[in-house]
Amino acid sequence: MAASLARRSTAEPAERIISLLWLLLHEPRGYTREQIRRLVVGYEDLGEGAFAKLFQRDRRVLRAVGVPLLRAARADDGGEDAEEGSRYRVDREALLLRDLDLTVDERRALVRARRLWADSPLRADVVRAVGLLFHPADLADDDALAGYHTVMPRSDPRLEVLTEAAAEQSTVRFAYRDAAGALRERTVRVWFLTLVRGRWYATGWDLDRGAERSFRLTRMETDPVLAEHAPEAPARPEGYDAAGLRVRLAGQADAERVRVWLAPGRGQAVRAAGRAVDPRADDGPPPAEGWELWEAAGGAREDGLGAEVAALLGEALFSPAHAGLVHRLAEDLEAAAAVHAPEPDPAWESLSLAPPVRRRARHSSEDLVGRLLDIVGLANRAGGVERAELLDRLGVTSRELDRDLALLAYCGMPEREFPGFQFDVEEEGGRIRVHQAAELAAPVRLTLPEAHTLVATLQTVADMTVLPAADREAARSAQRRIRERLIAAGEPLAEDPESAALLDAPIPGAAGPAAVVAHWDVAVDPETVRTLLDAIAEHRVLRLRYHAVRSDTQSERDVEPLAVVQDRTRLYLHAWCREAGDHRVFRVDRVSEIRETGERFRPRPRPAASHAPSDAGDEGLVAVVRWSHRVRDAADGYHPLAQAHLPGGDRVTRLALTGADVAAALVARHGGDVEVLAPAALRAEVAERAGRAARRARTGVA
Repeated sequence: MAASLARRSTAEPAERIISLLWLLLHEPRGYTREQIRRLVVGYEDLGEGAFAKLFQRDRRVLRAVGVPLLRAARADDGGEDAEEGSRYRVDREALLLRDLDLTVDERRALVRARRLWADSPLRADVVRAVGLLFHPADLADDDALAGYHTVMPRSDPRLEVLTEAAAEQSTVRFAYRDAAGALRERTVRVWFLTLVRGRWYATGWDLDRGAERSFRLTRMETDPVLAEHAPEAPARPEGYDAAGLRVRLAGQADAERVRVWLAPGRGQAVRAAGRAVDPRADDGPPPAEGWELWEAAGGAREDGLGAEVAALLGEALFSPAHAGLVHRLAEDLEAAAAVHAPEPDPAWESLSLAPPVRRRARHSSEDLVGRLLDIVGLANRAGGVERAELLDRLGVTSRELDRDLALLAYCGMPEREFPGFQFDVEEEGGRIRVHQAAELAAPVRLTLPEAHTLVATLQTVADMTVLPAADREAARSAQRRIRERLIAAGEPLAEDPESAALLDAPIPGAAGPAAVVAHWDVAVDPETVRTLLDAIAEHRVLRLRYHAVRSDTQSERDVEPLAVVQDRTRLYLHAWCREAGDHRVFRVDRVSEIRETGERFRPRPRPAASHAPSDAGDEGLVAVVRWSHRVRDAADGYHPLAQAHLPGGDRVTRLALTGADVAAALVARHGGDVEVLAPAALRAEVAERAGRAARRARTGVA
């Protein structure tokens, strides 16, 4: 009952909004505000204030789904209707989606883009955009990435607001906690929304600081809200150094090669990513007998080599040649030990930890209106459209399509004044037709945020080094077409009477740098991934040399590869392990060698959950862990059982871990920013191991 009421509450505004659109399409000269109020069902009985708010809201919905509304301050012909006031109409020349004339390779790049953002709220924009441009299923069977799947950063409704803000260079307000822990209200004109190393950042002009600033979304303490009356701020610069922004946000130091002493058989992550080297004079003597010197890329501090070395708790030490890294490692381990030396703050025991609630993007009348117009635009071609094709292009279930088709029968011209002019929906022989809807002879154009999001997903494809150079160039070529044909000509229209006499004011710099950018920041050997994907497609058994994550050991496995799964900045191989006789998940960057066995296997079903392995596990111990505000989003990788957010921005979680080794490595990896609160025995063990590792780091002796 509740579900049907919610459905109806969304359907009624959708009927009214489509009725408004069809009325405006019916008369090229448009209608005055009072004419619209009299003709559209749902407006006529409202008071002046209520009508003004609802009419403005409905215009915003139409604009949000791509309908270009114009308002002339006087009658178009200056004649007898001039005193009736403003007339609202639809810009018919800008209404319909342009044909981009994409090549087959460019279309294939878009199909890949459509599949890549599996769990992002922005995926709906990409699904709609690609589905309106062409039928993606036509190319689904011809894809080098057929065995590739993604688990993107969890859905965050803030992305939708910020994507629109970046595309239109709007100003937003939000409360933000910076790296030092200070909480302040910020007012920002948003220039870019960027995905770097699995994290989203909004970059723009900070009106409070009078300078460019970048903000990590996970540090926003409130949802961003559009500022209706904001001071002037600089527009997005032409020729902005987007590559430099990426380097700054990623904290990249990948060009730096770092030398690390490893204990016998330890440091498999370093061994898999680096190479053994001969010691130099400035590397000093080995910390103990049997230790080996290896060299690898440094990477970012949060998840790079420094974190890997710290997590080994004294079983890996930086060469004395890197004095700064030696000092920082010792400081981080000393901080971890110091945090655990005293008893924990007893205040945590009074916290009420609750299971995490996953925020979901709300489905609104805007979503429904957009989808209904898409159905009409796609079904209006000669002979209608096959049901299967419509499902593919819209990315909906058969049940959802049935509900939408039933609702369409109530849409069209205002029923009271134009009886019998509603849509006639017909389905026969698997084909769907919509009659009495000639005003929409093709799909509505993409919105500016949708076009920018589509460019962003194509950037992800263009960055994928596992693809051949020609395929990556096709993604860049498709980007250029979309920017030239859809973004440069797709500036949104101002909509409020107070803002302009004509509602077609362009956004400065709208055709400049891409407003949304999503980089493929996966550090992995492309040839290894290509070999795995080929083996998945051809059902070939492979022999892997694997450096295990949890046990820090090396082994050889014969596996039947089933899928490569991306989770943030890491790739994982889902496979049937013949040694274990069960499904297993392997980190691809820990695979140091692949050999063909010459065997083929009969395909097995892949487990339903396409997730990466975690150090969480219900077979181990349960710990209560505090995360400082600086690293609190790292807790998501451990799948908290329960949590609480503290006033200062810290996060307390209850985790199921596989053992004390995992807890100690977690604490060491984050220095003093992660603290085990309970159980007491685990806290004491972590303190002792961190202290011992710190002494090794200071002395360089094992």
